Amino acid sequence: MTTPQERTIMAGDYQVRVFEAGAGEPLLFLHSAGGPGLWTEGIDRLAQHFHVFLPDHPGFGPSPLPDWLTGMDDMVFHYVEVLEALGLQGAVRVAGTSFGGWIAAELAVFHPERVKKLVLIDAAGLRIPEVPMPDIFRLPPQDILPLVFHDLSKAVAVMPKDFGIDTMVQMFHDRSALARLSWNPYLHDPKLRRRLHHAAHIPTLIVWGQQDRLIPPVYAAEYQRLLPLSRISYIDQCGHDPTIEQPEAFAQAVVEFLR
Repeated sequence: MTTPQERTIMAGDYQVRVFEAGAGEPLLFLHSAGGPGLWTEGIDRLAQHFHVFLPDHPGFGPSPLPDWLTGMDDMVFHYVEVLEALGLQGAVRVAGTSFGGWIAAELAVFHPERVKKLVLIDAAGLRIPEVPMPDIFRLPPQDILPLVFHDLSKAVAVMPKDFGIDTMVQMFHDRSALARLSWNPYLHDPKLRRRLHHAAHIPTLIVWGQQDRLIPPVYAAEYQRLLPLSRISYIDQCGHDPTIEQPEAFAQAVVEFLR
């Protein structure tokens, strides 16, 4: 697997760690809540076809949690500055997993002129009252893993090698950033549903693990209902993150669409 280059950029007055690899057309990839700095096999396969940029979200990884980050609108403005700092002008391809998929959807709504094609991968952001999502803030980590992974052996890819104090502090740090944006309302933006039509003209692929128990596949259908020109690629034998559990099937679907 490719070892991505790591560098820092200044998005406005905020320093951002960015991993990147590949060549060709740019692809901004927005990581999940558990994925700062995680270069998965699925992302690596995308880098065989595109120049992939994987920045840390504010408050995740080594990035401090900034006072100005209080809502998804702040995250959107931040990513406009990230695109500018990366020298990516005009419309670019944008993909995001879970929490990152939610950010990608919000970016497409607020700035559709900056998104050439959109890939939503098991994305948060919506709420279906009849199908509530499990509350990850109330569950211990060992109970979250079966919700995320269909094949628990694949969880090794995201497990820290050392569960020392530094790891625990980092997990608390990332969880605090996630909680600020998605504790209440839980993992969704009540305004996103009625705003998604602003992104309806953007070619969109919705990728979803068939066995996702954290954000069930019915949420994929809801995203498609709100984005009627989009299409869904369900991935079998797969939980919440296809880039880890089914990287080949994931990359095949996404590369075909993005090309």
